[in-house]
Amino acid sequence: MTRQKRPSSAVRAIEGGASFRSRQEESYCSAANNSILTTDAIDRLNRHPLHQLHLRTRSKQQAMAEYTPDEKLFERLRDKVIVLTGRASGIGAATVRLLDEHKAHVVFGDVNASAAYDNVVQHSSTATFVQCDVTKYEEFYRLFKTAYAKHGRIDHAISCAGIFEQGNCFDPGLTVDSVGEDPGNTQTMDVNVMGTLHCSRIAAVFPRETIQKGGNKSLVLLSSVNAFRESPGLFLLYQIYKHAIHGLLRSSRKTLFERDGIRVNAVCPGVTNIPMAAHVARPFREQGLSVPKPEQVAKIIVGLEVDESIQDKAFYIEGGGAWEFEDGFVREQPRWLGEKPTRRMRVNSEAVQKGALVPK
Repeated sequence: MTRQKRPSSAVRAIEGGASFRSRQEESYCSAANNSILTTDAIDRLNRHPLHQLHLRTRSKQQAMAEYTPDEKLFERLRDKVIVLTGRASGIGAATVRLLDEHKAHVVFGDVNASAAYDNVVQHSSTATFVQCDVTKYEEFYRLFKTAYAKHGRIDHAISCAGIFEQGNCFDPGLTVDSVGEDPGNTQTMDVNVMGTLHCSRIAAVFPRETIQKGGNKSLVLLSSVNAFRESPGLFLLYQIYKHAIHGLLRSSRKTLFERDGIRVNAVCPGVTNIPMAAHVARPFREQGLSVPKPEQVAKIIVGLEVDESIQDKAFYIEGGGAWEFEDGFVREQPRWLGEKPTRRMRVNSEAVQKGALVPK
């Protein structure tokens, strides 16, 4: 009979040092925590009812994380008024076309009027284009005001504007003399962070003022896989600013939903087949990796708008699939941070919220 270290599945079956109350639970805990198990013992452990329950629970959690939009719900888009900012090409254009296909009234803005006409307007019967520089607050406001003046309300908003930076902030060619020069260009921050913030600020007001209480209102933020996964040496500023968008999700979602009934969610695509990312997608294809189409991302965005059961979530999008990860981040916190600091942090968070200066 061979002896070997216990399998990692047995370790994972013990949920972070939880209290075991029944005799059955105590026996399972004792067996799973033995540093050395025989082959027979491992087999018995894997057949243990609590281990099977753990596997079923883990499978259910994984299944819950994967998200497929219910396209039957897309019929709810008819006559809804939706404001979309940025990207008259790529993901933004694909989203406008999908909304238009389902008879929504879309008012979208972008700084590039020719791209808006070529990719969207000439193919749409209902979409309204407003030339809009997302770095200028007054133009943002004009976009929303145009939608409100034309349709009398705004149901949903989508923040799609985003750009990569030019140059390398940590250029290896910098010297002790040249690094003293202020790079000066804040456009990447102005578009990715301030543009998204301004869109969110204005989008929080119009639905609140124009949609009856209990109506379906939502805000979808376009983030990126770079909001939670590092890509060393690639788009340094872009990564920083996508982290900021994720911070915006976490800081606004509770207040906007509880106070105004506005659901806030974010999508975090990986490399997508859009003009802006063409140079990044090329090596993916060369290695035989799948590069999602913007239409696949658009379906996720639209799904989050129409499904009223989804709020406070973030979805990683890759290869045509989508997985929610905010719930897992919170659920697994005691495991990766520890139970004691997790409890302390949650108590502290509640205390901060009670004393917050931001009005409810």
